[in-house]
Amino acid sequence: MIRNLLTDHIKNNAPDDEIAVLLSGGVDSLSCAISATDAGKTVNAYSFHLDGNESYDFHKAKEVCKIMDWNFTGVSVPLDNLEEDWFHLMNEIGCKKKTHYECVWPFLYVYPKIKEKYVLTGWGADGYHGVSKKAVMHYKHTKEKFDEFRDEYFLPEKTAGLNWHLTLSQRYDTIMVNPFLDEKVKKYFYQFTWDELNKPKQKQHIRDDFPELNSFGNVKPHLNLQLASGVDDVFLTLLDNKKINFNNRERIMDICRDWNIRNNIVSLEQFYV
Repeated sequence: MIRNLLTDHIKNNAPDDEIAVLLSGGVDSLSCAISATDAGKTVNAYSFHLDGNESYDFHKAKEVCKIMDWNFTGVSVPLDNLEEDWFHLMNEIGCKKKTHYECVWPFLYVYPKIKEKYVLTGWGADGYHGVSKKAVMHYKHTKEKFDEFRDEYFLPEKTAGLNWHLTLSQRYDTIMVNPFLDEKVKKYFYQFTWDELNKPKQKQHIRDDFPELNSFGNVKPHLNLQLASGVDDVFLTLLDNKKINFNNRERIMDICRDWNIRNNIVSLEQFYV
């Protein structure tokens, strides 16, 4: 069922014969790439790693592309432009929160490499499944609480920083294609409880509909993009940057708040409501 929905969305929203895919080693982006093949598209995959640190996601994406005969472009993200990138993300992209900065930053270097008009992602799949630590601890035990979590996740100003990624995509004259955000896909996932979606394995319904995943070896469970790639550790180095950390904060989220206040984006009181 979910495979057909993803494939239909791609057919209806990406008319070109070739499509770019932001590919990791996870279930979401891999299922989208397979669906693009089902839709008759030539898949041109893009995956990043931090300079000097080729992550699991990068290696798995490259490995799968070889198995599936997809075109692969690897992008190395430099670490020596972080201060300049910070101000670019803040002033040009409009990043406000720690997750915005960390999730969008690598793609400052990916998008200039993309040649295709349409860019396919697995954005949103995590929200249906409640795989975050917060969701597992506080929201998985009843359907009502699970739906509460999902409703909040998919608020326009949230959705894992989608709006800020869209801004970056538009700056490079590309169109993001996010089949997991299709209303039909949402309706499909919302009928299930947390256990029904994640047992015996995390994201079991997707795994069932895409048996090809079994031929890719061990496809790891969800891990946030920042953690899986090491982006969070790189951003910690900004704590020692006096130009950015002008209040000598000990957390990146507090640096973000300081800049939001300085730029009159939010008031101090709003942080503590």
